Amino acid sequence: MGCDYYILKLLQIYYNNDDFLEIELYRQKGYYIDDDQDEDEDYDDYSERFHEYVEYCLETKMKPIVIYNNNCFCKSSFDTKYTNIIEDEIVKHNKTWSEITKIVKVEKRLER
Repeated sequence: MGCDYYILKLLQIYYNNDDFLEIELYRQKGYYIDDDQDEDEDYDDYSERFHEYVEYCLETKMKPIVIYNNNCFCKSSFDTKYTNIIEDEIVKHNKTWSEITKIVKVEKRLER
């Protein structure tokens, strides 16, 4: 079944030479649900209200979380959770841990 938008959880890896890498951790489908009124009903502001609703759905709800900074993980739980994932990706891109300046977990919302 299709969806209206995607909610992505990503790791953004920043390197000291201004390179940038994103690793997708999770993808969830999102749907626009507007049960208050039917678009066939005669409401003048339906399209405006629906547009505002869509904008609200596409706003990111999660604050960015810095998980790696100054050559170490900010929490030991981040180390155990993300080390293998990050290691695989940096090897694929011929990078090393010493080149990484910061890793941030972020949320992006994208329309289909």
